[in-house]
Amino acid sequence: MAIDLGTSSAKLCCATTDGRVLLFLQQPYPVHPVGEYGVEQYPDEILEATSQLIREAVQRLGQPAALGFSAAMHGLMGMHADGRALSALLIWSDRRSMDAAQQLKAAMGETIYTHSGVPVHPMLPVCKWIYWNQRMEPWLSQVRWWVSVKEYVLYHLTGEVLTDYAMAGATGMFDMHTRQWNMEVLGHIGLERGQLPEIVSPLTWLQTDARCRLVQQSGLVGGIPVMVGSTDGCLAAIGSGLAGTEDVSITIGTSGAVRRWLPQPLMDPGRRLFCYMLLPGHYIIGGALNNGGGAVTQFTEVFGEADCAGSVKHFVHQAMMAPPGCEGLMCLPYFLGERSPVWDPLAQGAFVGIRATHRAMHFQRALLEGIGFSVKQLVDLLEELTGSFRQIWLSGGIVHVPEWIQLLADITGRELCVRSETDASCTGVLTLMALTSSADILPSNMGYGFSLHRHPSQPDEEQHYLPDPDTSSWYAQLFPRFVTLYPLLFTWQQSR
Repeated sequence: MAIDLGTSSAKLCCATTDGRVLLFLQQPYPVHPVGEYGVEQYPDEILEATSQLIREAVQRLGQPAALGFSAAMHGLMGMHADGRALSALLIWSDRRSMDAAQQLKAAMGETIYTHSGVPVHPMLPVCKWIYWNQRMEPWLSQVRWWVSVKEYVLYHLTGEVLTDYAMAGATGMFDMHTRQWNMEVLGHIGLERGQLPEIVSPLTWLQTDARCRLVQQSGLVGGIPVMVGSTDGCLAAIGSGLAGTEDVSITIGTSGAVRRWLPQPLMDPGRRLFCYMLLPGHYIIGGALNNGGGAVTQFTEVFGEADCAGSVKHFVHQAMMAPPGCEGLMCLPYFLGERSPVWDPLAQGAFVGIRATHRAMHFQRALLEGIGFSVKQLVDLLEELTGSFRQIWLSGGIVHVPEWIQLLADITGRELCVRSETDASCTGVLTLMALTSSADILPSNMGYGFSLHRHPSQPDEEQHYLPDPDTSSWYAQLFPRFVTLYPLLFTWQQSR
């Protein structure tokens, strides 16, 4: 049983060791905006969603042989010694720690990047902790542990408070060279080492404890093996088959990311990309976008009365009625600020080149093209830094929208491959769970290590999307114009 705790929902996938998918479930939970820059989730809503998924799976299939976890990165919450959540979960898109991030970047930006593998940005829990500490919240004195949602859920299954290498790296407080918390960073901000989880391999196995809250609520029994697991980003890369290959993965869900596996860490001199340690000898380098499918959702919420109302598929279908390039309309989709490659939490979105002849479909397509150009920026940057690719695999919600995939292939000018998997992060969890060793060892030639299919007689299906030469050539001419938008708007923004 693999469980992925994502930004907008929890997903559960049950499979046999030979790759037969027995069950896939998904349970949404809300995201709560707070003012202009705050974005929170309530830990117990996520815990309840997880409980519902496990309970349904147990009712339908019985007790699992084992469980493993994946979770979204960069979340932070305070937890009491008795396991109670003392705060909301500040998720990756919360930007209230911008001032703290700016100060920390000036003081320790290079140290944090070279040891944790991530640029300093308000998404980092180290910045979120400074923000909370500066506000002198009354509950701070009661915090026993500072954790992500994965540690919170694992605690209520096993009674243990442990984190993995990549999740620790995503805090900005990790030292990948020692595989421990970075005492220089902790000393600088004044955080006690004892308030952080113990760092262990993602292949570490625990057991469900019958006394724990989530075990009792979900119908599980005690003594079931539980793998600590890792972050959704790293596991999506493993689930996409990147380990030991020259392939690249593109994920577009609520946000977006471009990732590649490397056998050793590689730091970008310009600090535009991240590099996370999954295991020794297994590193995931890439870039993250704030604005993926979430930007589409925001657009439909604001302009819901227009033809763009409804599902993402309908939105994309309507958008494709406009011609490539949208007759001069271009979108910079930085509605939630942006991470790679600019790492600017105050970056703003814009539609540029509006004419009286533009209709809703032009704005819809321009938004999708802007997301595509943002992805192309990261793909090109990753290739420049790490060398040429063999194949590009696509994952996330976009895989259910063929017209969007084709648009992305046209914009990037590259063939995109889609497997029939239910969820890349869940597949990554199952891949790690299938390994026989619990040591810090992942086969370097694992490649596509756990192939899921609906039935033994149905082989894994792949779909390939080739860029249309004429459309791709047109986008290649437009791309340099897109790259100029952020610097121009940054100058305008700073002049206000």
